[in-house]
Parts: sequence; structure tokens; C-alpha cells
Amino acid sequence: MKKLVLFCFLACFFQQAYSQSTDEQLANQYYQNKQYDKAIVYYEKLYSKKPTPDIYHFYLNCLVETKDYKTTEKVIKKEIKLEPENLVLYVDLGSLYKLEGDDKQTKDAFNKAIKKLTPNLDKIADLGKAFTDVKEWDYALETYKQGKNLLGGSYPFMAEIGAVYRAEGNTTAMIDSYLETLNLSPAYLQNVQESLQLSVGNYTDATQNNIVKNELLKYIQRYPDKTVYSELLIWMLTQLRDYPNALIQVKALDRRENQGGWRVMNFANICVTAGAYDAAIQAYQHVLDKGPKTDNYTQAKMAQLGVMYQKLVTDGSYPQEELLSLQNKYNEALNELSKSAGSIGLMQQLAHLEGFYLHRDSAAIALMQEAVAMPNISATTQASCRMDLADLMLAAGQTWEASLLYSKVEQSFKEEPLGDEAKLKNATIYYYTGNFKWAKAQLDILKAATNKLIANDAMALSLVIADNTQDSAMEPALLLFAHVQLLDFQNYEDSVSTLLDSVYNISGTTTLKEEVLLMRASVAEKKGDYEKALGFYSDEIKTYPDGMLPDKALYLSAKIEDTKLHDEKKAAELYKQLILKYPGSFYIEETRDRYRQLVKVDSPPVN
Repeated sequence: MKKLVLFCFLACFFQQAYSQSTDEQLANQYYQNKQYDKAIVYYEKLYSKKPTPDIYHFYLNCLVETKDYKTTEKVIKKEIKLEPENLVLYVDLGSLYKLEGDDKQTKDAFNKAIKKLTPNLDKIADLGKAFTDVKEWDYALETYKQGKNLLGGSYPFMAEIGAVYRAEGNTTAMIDSYLETLNLSPAYLQNVQESLQLSVGNYTDATQNNIVKNELLKYIQRYPDKTVYSELLIWMLTQLRDYPNALIQVKALDRRENQGGWRVMNFANICVTAGAYDAAIQAYQHVLDKGPKTDNYTQAKMAQLGVMYQKLVTDGSYPQEELLSLQNKYNEALNELSKSAGSIGLMQQLAHLEGFYLHRDSAAIALMQEAVAMPNISATTQASCRMDLADLMLAAGQTWEASLLYSKVEQSFKEEPLGDEAKLKNATIYYYTGNFKWAKAQLDILKAATNKLIANDAMALSLVIADNTQDSAMEPALLLFAHVQLLDFQNYEDSVSTLLDSVYNISGTTTLKEEVLLMRASVAEKKGDYEKALGFYSDEIKTYPDGMLPDKALYLSAKIEDTKLHDEKKAAELYKQLILKYPGSFYIEETRDRYRQLVKVDSPPVN
């Protein structure tokens, strides 16, 4: 008997649950189709049985859409009786009265909600959002201001107030709300920066940038003792890539806080990352001018030379007098600091400068041999120097000596990224010399490398070899291309440009033609001819949309627009194309991250 009763109870329960589920599905379907008169029948039934917040919301909207204002008012008032502390319901009531044109009752309902506020962060935030959702900006602002007072300033509602002003289109008030928050506490600096991300930068309207800058200058004058406003101005100027003026502010703040060049060094590092080499060089010079006895002198000396080298080799023109001048600076620095484990980085850079740009092979090799033999250096540093030495020997035509050095590093660092890199370089030597079968065998092993970049490069070169050695008639084109790539490695760009046309003309595969297009672009980019490089990348994208390299061409095009030409809008569009067209690309993760930064969003805007 008991089992029968239980069975009947469960049967009724499941039948009721199924009925409610079906009613809800029908209600939602009618609601989505904007058939509110049909949806209301089911929502009314659901609301009478189980008045959840969602059911209440949809039921209320149906009543409003069908203009059944009397029932709407009854439902809202019923909810208020059930939940008198739910202040959002008063916004619903006021919004209803506004629809009916009753201004007095509208104000009464809205004001009553604000008067009933208590020191409860969640309730204040919910009410402010409710007012914002119905575009009652003044009441939303009043809610947040009252809430700030009730909470004793412990939570300033900075982002919420700023969002209201932004929605209103009142940029000046929005900026002021952020800046006033910093007056409460400098600890809000990062929050303010995050809130301003949508309002500053080259991707943003210039007028808006000027408003932010002018308001900041006002606050700096109004609160001269609060350095947080100067820090924010430096951050903003950096967003605008106005590094010279940012450096002026950084130096002033560094002096004011007696930081001994520490802040200037940090700023210089930011400039290097952004490719603002001139500003970085000036920043390091400011630290050097303090004299060799200061804490940051040696670090600034080495870093400045590194930036000078980076600037010179990325400009693409390589004037002989500038190369020789930089060589002298390196030698002077090594004489001043002495050759030691601490100056290995300078020795590596100087050797690279002499071997690849001045083509003084003997001097470069001798310097790196000295570095390899340096006492008191770690095994990893020694291996890094040995790799550089092998590179220099390969550039000088000492092919098999280079191969032996790569092999030594590979053996010493098996199953490590450095060992995989050495193995890849060794395989490339066999590729350069036409031993394609052996090169491919080594490359195929490296496809499983833990380092994604090495694995990707190995796979790409392996595919080129496989595609262009299927027939012996194809190999001459691949042999010539391998020779051209060796010349490119050795930095003989004029010879490379001449021979690439020949490779393209005799190539029998699209894979090799694609590689040639990308190398043409690379050569143009090295010479600083970015428009020409973009043209070659565009040819690859248009001609071979289903080929091996259009995603790489898109990525490299975006990088030029982003880091060389500093056109963030064009860069963002190219990144977006890559995300949409090639979601499986090797470059997708970095592309997504950079795209989000450029368009100032928190979540993926495209899939």
C-alpha cells in the first residue's frame, strides 16, 4: 500500500514537472517570436505556480507589451509585498508609471527606492544597474553617490559612475569621476587605467584623447602633491606613443621621488618593447649622465648599446659609418667594463655586428671563441655562445665546423629547447647543402619537439622538402632556393633579391612559390620598405588563400601595421581576418590576445 501511494505521488510530481517544463518552452518560444499575447497565457500560469525572478521578468514584459498596465501594476505591487527589500521592483513600478505618463508617481517610486537604500554593496549596485538599464541616468548617479556615502567611501563606484557618464556621452564628467577616485586613494590607479582603456590610445578618437589629457593636467595642477596623477599622465602618453613627452614626465617624477634612475630604467624597457628605440636610448643616457658610480650605470650602459644595435639592424639600411661607430662604442664599453661573465651579452652582440653586418668574419669568430672559453660562466651561457659561434662559422662558409658545434650543443642538451634548436639548425645545414633526405629525417623528429615554434618551423621546412623532391626535375629549384636562404642567413640581401625571381620562375610547386613570396616580403621588411613587404604578403593572401602560408602572411602584415607603421585600426582588421579565416593557425593565440588589446575588449569579439 505504501509503495502504491509513493508511486502515485511520484507520478503526479513528474507529470506536473513535465507540464511546467512544456509550458515554459511554449512561453519562451512565443516570447522570442514576439507573440506576447500567446506567451502571456503560459507565463501567467507559470507565475501563479512558481514566481521565479525570470518568470516574473518575462511575464511583466508581456503585460507591458500588450499594454495591460493595470495587471502590470498589480503584479509589481504583489512582488513588492513579497520582497519589500528588493529595491529594483520600485524601478519597475516607476518605469510603468512613466509609460502611463504619470510623472509624479514615477518620481515617487524612483525616489522611494533611493531612500530605502542601506549600506549593502550588492543592493546599491543592483539598484544602480536597474536605473541604468532603463536609461534613468540621473537616478543611477544619485544611487551610486548615496551608496558611496552609505558605505563611508569604502567602495567608490568609480566604474559604475563612469559607465553612466559614458552612456550619456559626457566624456569630461566620466574622466572626472575616475580622477576623483584617485584623490580618495592612489591604490585605485590600476582600476582607473583599466577604465580608461576605452578612452585613450591611437585607436580612440583624437578629441577624446585631448579631453583626457586636459583633465589630467588640471588635476596635476589642482593636487601638486599627489604623484599618482603624474603617473597616470605618463601612462596615457605611453598609450599615445608620445614617448618624448612621457620621458620628460618620467625624469621629473624620478627626481622628485629621489629614485636614482630606477623609474627611468623601467620606462626605457617599456620603450624597447614598443620599438621606440630613440626614446629608450635617451632614457638610458639620462641614467648614464649620473655617472659610473651610480647603481644603474652598468645596466644602463649595456642596455643602451643593445638598443642602439637593435635600432641599427632593424632600420634596414646599415650605413657603414654607423656600423663602425657602434662597433667602437662596444669596444669602448668592453674596455671600461672588462670582458667577463657579466659582459658576455655585449660580446655576443659585437660578434654578431661584426660577422653579419660588417662581414669581419675572423674578428667575430675570435671574439666568440673567447666568450666560449670564458671562466665562471654557466653551461647554458656557454652553449648559447657556442650556438652563436656556429652561426658565425656558417655565415663565414665554415659549414661543417658549424655543424660540429651544433651537434655538441644538441648532445649536451638533449630533450631541452636549446638542444632542439641546435638540432634544427644542424638539419638546416644539410638542407642548405642539398642533402634533403637527411635534413628531412631530422626535421621529422623535431615535429614532436616540446617547443611549439621549433616544432612548427621543422614541420614547415619538412613539408617544403617533401613537396619539392617528389620528382628529380623539381630539385634544381629547391637547391637554388636553399642557397638563397643561406645567403639570406648570411645577410647578403642584394644577392637574395636577384636570385628569388629565378627560383619563382623555375619552381614547379605552389609551396615554393609561396615561400618565395614570403621571403621577398622579408627582404623588403629588413630594408625598411614596409609598403613593399605588405604588397608581397597581400599577393600571398590573394593568390594562395588555401595554401600553406596565407595565415602567416596575414599575421606578419598585421605585425607590420601594428609595430612598424603603428596603424592600430589596420592591424586590428588584419588580426580579425586571421581569426575568422584561419582559426587553426599556429599564430591564433597571440593574434587573439593582441586583437583584444587593440579593440579594448575583455572577451573574444570574434570566434
